[in-house]
Amino acid sequence: MVHSANTNHSTSTQRTPHFSLSRPLMILLIIGSLILTIIYVNHQGIIATEIFTVGSSTNCLINSKQIDQNCHWYFLNYTPSVWESSWTDNIEKLQNIVCETLTNIDNLNKSALAVERLVELQKFGRNQTESNKQSSDIFLSRMFYQQKCINSITNISSKGVIVSQLIEPLIGLLRDPLTICNRVNTLPPSVYEGAILQSKRFFLLSVAAPFYIHSSTPSPNNNLPMMITSNRRNTNLLPWMYERSKLNSLDRETDMRKGQNILIDLGSSYFGNWNGDTTAGAGRWFYEYYKRFGVKFDRIIAYEYLALNPKTAWEQLPDDVFPVYTLINTGCEKSGKFSPWTNLKAIAKPYDHVVIKLDIDTPQIEGPLINEVLNDSTIHSLIDELFFEHHVTVREMIKYWGNQPGLLKDSYILFTKLRQLGIRMHSWP
Repeated sequence: MVHSANTNHSTSTQRTPHFSLSRPLMILLIIGSLILTIIYVNHQGIIATEIFTVGSSTNCLINSKQIDQNCHWYFLNYTPSVWESSWTDNIEKLQNIVCETLTNIDNLNKSALAVERLVELQKFGRNQTESNKQSSDIFLSRMFYQQKCINSITNISSKGVIVSQLIEPLIGLLRDPLTICNRVNTLPPSVYEGAILQSKRFFLLSVAAPFYIHSSTPSPNNNLPMMITSNRRNTNLLPWMYERSKLNSLDRETDMRKGQNILIDLGSSYFGNWNGDTTAGAGRWFYEYYKRFGVKFDRIIAYEYLALNPKTAWEQLPDDVFPVYTLINTGCEKSGKFSPWTNLKAIAKPYDHVVIKLDIDTPQIEGPLINEVLNDSTIHSLIDELFFEHHVTVREMIKYWGNQPGLLKDSYILFTKLRQLGIRMHSWP
């Protein structure tokens, strides 16, 4: 038999205190939570809106930290090709034997390859994907640019991507190398198609020129793609051709492309021809070149000293040029209201894309005008592409220009200096 012993235990019950909130306090807490939630959601919506707005306008993927970045492009330097340097370094020796040098086998082959490449780029632009002529880019020179950004909150600057863009080299008579000199029958006839006195085959404008990315600073999260795109309004007009800045401070107002595309034609003659020669006319050539790559001029200002027939002058204009065209049929002067630079500084801004052609066949006016560009930063900082026929004394051109002050080396020096200032400098034929 099993007996169980009952043991009496004294137990003490532990009481846990309970706190109760009053109804008014609970209501206040609920209202406070709702207010904080609304503020948080609204703040997130603002950030998302800012990211979407900036991203959609620049075609770049960015995060909220990058909204505070203010970026501009700066011109770095001009780097001539080896081919150009061989001419520049020896131009004094070559002054009287330009054609003999151009037609030696080495220069002849380079000329043919370079011309074929430039003709292709003029026709199709840099987006030609199936080109077998790209290897000829080695003969072309380069303009280098770099992007610089400043954080508007911390004021800390950072250097971004470096790019180089191609430009035709300064060689020979500073014009199409397959013109002026006698033709050589060892080259195929096709390379001489278009090799006329006023040939413009040896130009490479920024809207068509290929560019190359050389380096970039990694993004903070290392997964944002580097994109260099044109804006919708100006297809193929790259940002360093209108965003370029030489200022230490960066202006947020110029982040968006709101500038004008301006062409100033000094020595314009008629829009469609020069002395009746349609191949020599400048206005239509520029209009068609830019239009081919989706860029339209907002203003075209033409200066011409010789009296033009007003009806003929205006009838030659395409419909989309008529409302933006200004004809100043009194020529240009070195100073005063008829100085083109007075007009340029009045209408152009650093974020405009400005193209200028200077060929008035009057050295006593051309010389001072081009020297002003060289020496006055308020002028050259506004110019992106500049075309100039520099009249000097060189044997091959005497029958066209006569004996002029200066030699071919002076043209090389002038054009190089202007390119070193960041201007895409070209020799007008």
